[in-house]
Amino acid sequence: MVKLTPEQISKLYDLIGEIPPNAITEHDISQVLIKIEQKLTPYYFQEQKNFDAKTSKNILVIDDLEVSLFQLSKLLAKSGYNSFIARTYDEAIDLYKKHDFYNVFLDLFFPEAEDGLALLEELKNLEKTKQNDTKIIIMSGSDDKNLINQCFTKGAFDFISKTPEWHIRVLDVLRQLDEIKRGPVPAIKTTIEDKEKGIASIKIKNIFKAGVIDDLKRETSNLAVSGISNLILDFENITSSNPEILNIIVHIFKSCKQNKGLLKLCNVNQELSESLSFVFLDGVIPVFKGKTAALEDFYTVSSET
Repeated sequence: MVKLTPEQISKLYDLIGEIPPNAITEHDISQVLIKIEQKLTPYYFQEQKNFDAKTSKNILVIDDLEVSLFQLSKLLAKSGYNSFIARTYDEAIDLYKKHDFYNVFLDLFFPEAEDGLALLEELKNLEKTKQNDTKIIIMSGSDDKNLINQCFTKGAFDFISKTPEWHIRVLDVLRQLDEIKRGPVPAIKTTIEDKEKGIASIKIKNIFKAGVIDDLKRETSNLAVSGISNLILDFENITSSNPEILNIIVHIFKSCKQNKGLLKLCNVNQELSESLSFVFLDGVIPVFKGKTAALEDFYTVSSET
């Protein structure tokens, strides 16, 4: 029995415009809280119209459990996706035929496994699935290997078990799909700013990705061979700091100096700035607010010499 006073229970039900039953259970309270949150955040449960399928990430979520629908829709919305909800077989087919979807998340037991498998097969056989390259991801609390194999046989892209870490798997699958559909986002991007003066900028998009430190070392070496020894490291997308970042900055600084070039940093966050100051590098390597200012400083130094 839920330990709430009659007054508290009454207030909860008032928020959703319903009358509380005589005997309140944990399940009743859970359903009330879900309905309250739905009212507070209707975005997650409203069908969104007038979207552009080419620019929006619209995902169809098919499940007959309100808790699962709410949790997954909220997660997708926070990750920048638009959720469309289907609670029945016919509703799922109707929505799918009316709109274009980036991906589909389908609960296998809908309400039975046979229903989920049948819907998976029907969606996969629709021509628009092939045209849009829509991937269907199955979710289930079952670990029945036979059912899982049937899902893949019928065309599921992936199978996510409803474990306590299911949300991590959902995000992993979405990242994987983004890379498949749009290509992997490079961790670093080099721009030759002035070939004649040997100036280039390197924008570091994800320094914590495996292998990025080695990629940076190779990139600076390749640039040096090409006669580019004046570098700007752009840390715009880096929001934290660690010893590895300081080490690579020192490595590139030495490389530039050995090749009679200069190193400048820009868009440095507060944590990294304090780390540079702690090891006295802030007085050795110039730091600028943006790339434009760093680039202009190269020409200022050049004109002064």
